[in-house]
Amino acid sequence: MDTPQVVKLAEGFHLRLAVDNIAWADLGDGAVVIDALEQPELKDEVFAAIRSTLGEKARVRYVLNTHTHYDHVALNEAFVREWGAEVLNFHTARLKADGRWLEGPKRRMRILPMPGCHTEEDCVAWFPSDKILFPGDIFGWGLIPLTRDLRDESALHLVETYRRLIDFGAGAVVPGHGPIARTADLTRWVEYFRGLIATAKAGVAAGRSDDELARDLAPPEDMRSWWRFLQWKHEDSAKKVLRAVRRGRLT
Repeated sequence: MDTPQVVKLAEGFHLRLAVDNIAWADLGDGAVVIDALEQPELKDEVFAAIRSTLGEKARVRYVLNTHTHYDHVALNEAFVREWGAEVLNFHTARLKADGRWLEGPKRRMRILPMPGCHTEEDCVAWFPSDKILFPGDIFGWGLIPLTRDLRDESALHLVETYRRLIDFGAGAVVPGHGPIARTADLTRWVEYFRGLIATAKAGVAAGRSDDELARDLAPPEDMRSWWRFLQWKHEDSAKKVLRAVRRGRLT
């Protein structure tokens, strides 16, 4: 992931795969870009990749930010200056609960709000004909995405949102950061999350120490290859769960 590569997802549909992901899809009368990186100096590289894959006459009509953290918006203004693109996010577009469709002769994309998992402005992008889903930072390769307190209500909301993502039945799930995932990975994360909570609750009720519980909350064998999971993501998620249980926020 330290060496970015441009991956073809479908005809007229490409992804610059890296630590921070950016994708572009030809709708037939212009392209839509999903997320806009964190480094403005990547403008020339990204624009060249768009033109090399979609043609010199390629035109970006829309830029969707799945949320507006700094690492998803750096090239917004560059797309506006270069192509007059319309920037779509919770601050610039009125998104109803059932979302908005962008439609063209070649494909269409649905923008669907799913707030409250990572930020209060989360939205996802769904391409039904390609069966490709962009969940932004809701899926983080093992990371609990909440930037607010983990408690019963937020845990339930997170699981319910994942169920909605799973119901798409996507063939490819492109997170905001890191490798392409599958719907099966979304399902596995829900099992993992529930397992962390159940183990922490049982251990705290039994009077086990944090050191003992750290052993109980060991990384699952089948998830050890997940991107940066062993590096820091599992430890971060386990600590969040244990802290919430000890504070009586997960009951």
